[in-house]
Amino acid sequence: MAAMRSVVAALLLVCVGHCHGKTCDNPEVTPKVYTTTDGLIVANIAFIAEFHLRCRENVQNVPLYADVKGKIVPVIKSTETNDYQVSWTEELNKAHSGDYLIRVYDEEGYGALRKAQRTGESLQGVTPLFTINVNHPGTYLGPWIQSEFVAGLAAALLWYFAYSAKAKLQA
Repeated sequence: MAAMRSVVAALLLVCVGHCHGKTCDNPEVTPKVYTTTDGLIVANIAFIAEFHLRCRENVQNVPLYADVKGKIVPVIKSTETNDYQVSWTEELNKAHSGDYLIRVYDEEGYGALRKAQRTGESLQGVTPLFTINVNHPGTYLGPWIQSEFVAGLAAALLWYFAYSAKAKLQA
């Protein structure tokens, strides 16, 4: 009977160790960010933040969640490495130039964030695991003056100078 109790106790300890969510203390993040800057042929601007996560205890496969401008977006993990990616799109006319802050949460922080959202509490009290700053320089929408307008203006000026020179020669 004592052996059975020790086996059950050992199984409970193993289960508690494996069932508890993985936490990353003191994370080191190496981000790479990309945004679409050419707005001539696209309808939406893509924002992509890739980052490598290194935890103090060398914890792997940490489930993460991201908050961008009050919306929860998925954080995708690479299967081979400890690299993660957050991406989202915005309409061309709604995307502004400047900084976008991505707040990344682990399971515990995400639970606290959802609880604060449900109860209507301030979200400022929920501390993210880390943040990533995405700087969007703006979107190129084409030249201010179209080339057809410049060509038409040059042709009109050329015609005017030629007509003026002809009028002076005939006078």
